[in-house]
Amino acid sequence: MRRNIRINNYALIITALISIGQFADASPLGFPPLPFIRGGSATTATKTRTTKQQHQRQRRQRKTGGPIPGPLKLVGNVKQGLDKIGGYIQNDWKKISKGMQTVQGNIGKFVVNIPKALPFLPPRKRQLKCSKLDDVCKTFSACLKGSEVDTAQLIKACRTHLIFMKSGGSSLRLVAKDLESNLQKAEKPFKKSPKQGKTLSSLLESEREAGIHQGNVLKEQSAAMGLLWIRRSLAFQLDLYSSLIAQNGPHPRDAAYEAYSKHLSPFHGWALRKVFPASLSQMPDRQAFIAKFGGVSLEELNDEYDREVVKKLKSLVAAWDPLLSTWEKDFARLDLEDMRKV
Repeated sequence: MRRNIRINNYALIITALISIGQFADASPLGFPPLPFIRGGSATTATKTRTTKQQHQRQRRQRKTGGPIPGPLKLVGNVKQGLDKIGGYIQNDWKKISKGMQTVQGNIGKFVVNIPKALPFLPPRKRQLKCSKLDDVCKTFSACLKGSEVDTAQLIKACRTHLIFMKSGGSSLRLVAKDLESNLQKAEKPFKKSPKQGKTLSSLLESEREAGIHQGNVLKEQSAAMGLLWIRRSLAFQLDLYSSLIAQNGPHPRDAAYEAYSKHLSPFHGWALRKVFPASLSQMPDRQAFIAKFGGVSLEELNDEYDREVVKKLKSLVAAWDPLLSTWEKDFARLDLEDMRKV
């Protein structure tokens, strides 16, 4: 029985080796036929030596350093074939990468030359970053309701304008700080009784009727005091921004000095008359202001951008002019124009 099992094992081994030989013959890698399987088919099985003789021959070959057994040679051939394939892949990848670089370069040249090839197409225009200036124009334009000033909208507009001023550089920093301080004075009383202060005139009347002022000597921490100085600050800025509309107008520094002398200096004491002009001396030229308001650099500023920013400044000045006039009339009618110096 053991003999039969051994014979079956031998038969399985021989069948496996024959299959390997067939694989080697049909391999796409072109491996040579196995040396110990002649023809690689079952028909040659009868011509092979006995299993005992094959074992003896393999032992002699290993001792004498003879030929490599068939399975090991097959593994070596597979490895060589895979190495060749890897080399082919690397060479092809290099060619593909070089081709992609060439294609990218050609695409770049094509895109650059589109305006030259199609001169009738206008150059791409960069969008101005005027959102803050647009918000200021929009909010102030909605403040005046007929002959009345909407207090909530006015405070909102002043808050929006404060954000815009802080983005305008160091030249308006002191003006922005003063505006913020007075805006806080106006907001606090309004939030306590928004219904009574729905309009600017009703807010001023409610404070006067409450007896917190002494005639036209206003209480320091009151809505009237805050709104008085906000109005003067906006009147100063109206004259300054108006000077930026004309390209050949005065230097912004000179326009700021003149506006300060008209709207703020009469109500400033000795200390503020020294501090404010010093801060105004840092005013840049007109182009720097326009570029800053438009959200572009000086190098990018051109006539088209200039016209857009000027158009928005005109809109802001047009909204301020009637608003400040109504504002001033409300204070005069209620005799709340405090002329003291600070």
